[in-house]
Amino acid sequence: MEGMTSDRTRKAITSIRSTLAIYQRRKVPGAADLARRAREALA
Repeated sequence: MEGMTSDRTRKAITSIRSTLAIYQRRKVPGAADLARRAREALA
């Protein structure tokens, strides 16, 4: 998602990241990788 400019997409990813934090604390497989990808998409 390089060069992302959509505000709707940015807001959706931000919302997903807060939900992902719960799963990361529970050590759900794949949650950390998905959180990393979301962080990179917002960068």
